[in-house]
Amino acid sequence: MNRKPYRRELSKTSWFMTHQRYKSYMLHEISSLFVAIYAFILIIGLFRLGEGPEAWEGWLGFVASPIGVILHVLIFVFSIIHTMAWFKAVPQAMRIQRGEEIVPGKLIVGAHYGVLAAVSLFVLILAGVA
Repeated sequence: MNRKPYRRELSKTSWFMTHQRYKSYMLHEISSLFVAIYAFILIIGLFRLGEGPEAWEGWLGFVASPIGVILHVLIFVFSIIHTMAWFKAVPQAMRIQRGEEIVPGKLIVGAHYGVLAAVSLFVLILAGVA
């Protein structure tokens, strides 16, 4: 008698669409690509700055163009998704103990959002926006 274990058929290209947790994981992974693209854009800007005023103006022109603005808005949205995913994972990686009790995860995540808001406000003040 030949007994084969049951194996559920999963698509090789859309397996992550079967469960909400997998979708969230893949969204976090895709968002990291956009964060890397933004880092690449900034590195290119540094190289253009070193090449002289004409190259720098060309880079600024690209960043201010409609394609550059749309790209930056898209990158901003994905960077917020990426940040939220990391903040959600913080309580598992950073256990804080006060006496005999462990600080609740929601408090740790809330503190991270508070620091993010404070640093963002500080940067906006330095930039002259707020």
